[in-house]
Amino acid sequence: MSERWIAVTGASGNLGRATALVLSEAGARCVLIDRSSDALAHAFPSGYAPHRALPLDLGDEPAVRAAFDALAKDGVELAGLVCTVGGYVGGTSVDASDWDVFEKMFALNVKTALTCARAVLPHFQRRAGGAIVNVASMAALAGGAGEGAYAASKAALLRLSESLAAEQKANGIRVNAVLPGTIDTPANRSWMSPEDAAKAIEPRAIADVIAFLLSDGARAVTGSAIKVTGRQ
Repeated sequence: MSERWIAVTGASGNLGRATALVLSEAGARCVLIDRSSDALAHAFPSGYAPHRALPLDLGDEPAVRAAFDALAKDGVELAGLVCTVGGYVGGTSVDASDWDVFEKMFALNVKTALTCARAVLPHFQRRAGGAIVNVASMAALAGGAGEGAYAASKAALLRLSESLAAEQKANGIRVNAVLPGTIDTPANRSWMSPEDAAKAIEPRAIADVIAFLLSDGARAVTGSAIKVTGRQ
């Protein structure tokens, strides 16, 4: 993927940072997107070269469109987009959950990906090519007790990815999703048992799958949902 530009949302997070590092090792250059410039600086203390940092609120669709258009005018021709932004709220049954919990989950897990896809698609269509990878979850396939809002939002993200893939394949644009199990992060380790922590999935293992889906090796893969569950 030498010299290709890939946009990575949530770049300061555990998975976003791992994805940027894996892509960099493959020769790609990343547009590191995150809401907080301070978080980006903390995640990449050695600087951004050969990447670019782009502080951006993905909930602001006009701002996102303007930012992607500005990148193109500046000579950054994106070849790929990875959407790692997401969140989890759980532990409350559906009948006891306020609607604002569902709104929060859909805003974090669906709207951010939709906004970025709508912003990048005109540029991909102009180039007749491009790849999008959305990070869903195994919860997209089956909800569990206490995770109704989260599972519903991740299921929506998966179906959105499949619909985009069907709509854009004639334009040479591929859209796929990865479905990780529980990721090995400090936040997750805080509640996991030692046995579960030992089976948690390294962010880099997921990033490797994302990098493959962006590569020429996956040039015939679109509309897929790849489970990344390790020993879980």
